[in-house]
Order: sequence, then structure tokens, then C-alpha cells
Amino acid sequence: MDENIPNEKPNTEYYFRLGVFGLAMIFLILSAFQLYISIEGIIYTWFEHQYVPIVKSLVNLAVLGLSVYIIRLYFVNK
Repeated sequence: MDENIPNEKPNTEYYFRLGVFGLAMIFLILSAFQLYISIEGIIYTWFEHQYVPIVKSLVNLAVLGLSVYIIRLYFVNK
């Protein structure tokens, strides 16, 4: 995972960085969920009741497309 440690045992700094990275990822995921919930609230506020399902579908489609792009960019191509 880390190219800076060739054939050495991972030290405390490596585990600290890994822990900070994991904590940052947890905060990122929580923040993304909160953003998604806030966007749904904005949709209910700004759009008429009859258009809410259409706008929610478009937002969900955009989130799905972005997720697939990120997964493909970072995980599939490596």
C-alpha cells in the first residue's frame, strides 16, 4: 500500500497514517450522507409536490453516475 516502506515492517507512523486515513474516510462518508439528506430537503422545499419524484430521480441518477465513475477511476483501472 505504501511504496515508502520496501521490505520493512510497518512502523507506528504507518499505522497512525492508516488510522487517520480511515477516520477521514468515515467522516467523508457521514458528510456525504448528510449532504444527500440535505439535498432531498432542498428538493422538497424548492419544487412543487408533483415534480419531487422526477427531481429526486435525476439527483439519484447523478449520484449513481458519479459513484460508478469514481469506482471505475480509482478501483477498476488499477
